[in-house]
Amino acid sequence: MYIIEPIAFLIYVGALTFYAWKIDGTWRYKVLSGYYFLATVLLTWAAFIFYSSSTTRIYNILYLITSLGLSFYFFSLLRDRWKKNIAIISGLATLLYFITNTEEIYFDSIGHVIASTGIVVLIFLYLHQIMNNVTEEPLSLNFDFWYVCIQLMYHLGSFAIFLSYNHFTYRYFSAGNDIKEVGQMLTYLWGVHNVLLFLGSLITWSGLLWIVYRRRSTLL
Repeated sequence: MYIIEPIAFLIYVGALTFYAWKIDGTWRYKVLSGYYFLATVLLTWAAFIFYSSSTTRIYNILYLITSLGLSFYFFSLLRDRWKKNIAIISGLATLLYFITNTEEIYFDSIGHVIASTGIVVLIFLYLHQIMNNVTEEPLSLNFDFWYVCIQLMYHLGSFAIFLSYNHFTYRYFSAGNDIKEVGQMLTYLWGVHNVLLFLGSLITWSGLLWIVYRRRSTLL
């Protein structure tokens, strides 16, 4: 199950790298590609050591770089100064939480909740920007719109999953006879999260291929 995560992130790497170097070389796409590459390395490492060592530190670093990477992306994407400031606050809030919780010995699902909360806020700010700046370009040909909508699906799901995960994690370590049932619930939640992540990566590639196809069709 855990190998799904690095595979999903590797698919994202391919999509963002292709878009950044073949279609739009804007720095925000290169930074996103770098973020997904780093996350792929971390999660591959976690998948290989999962059964022999703790992966807590790796997943804690993951929520931090996710928040910082996507905060930079939205800072570059958003136009209004106050919206850009919220992107900065989102990244700094996660960084502050990470710094003040470096001794966390269990999977820090609250850190992932904080990161997803900030990202969802930035997503709605972008959608507000889209609705207030209507252009003739179809949204289906706007890669940012595809990517942001996919992130909305993933991070709304992650928010609910990791908030529940935190509850069941503490139940697991204090559970008595029902420890097996609580453990199964944690496994189920992690599985749903991985499905959302993998679907998001595939849809990102689908959107990218659609955009490339439509652009080539227009040129013919």
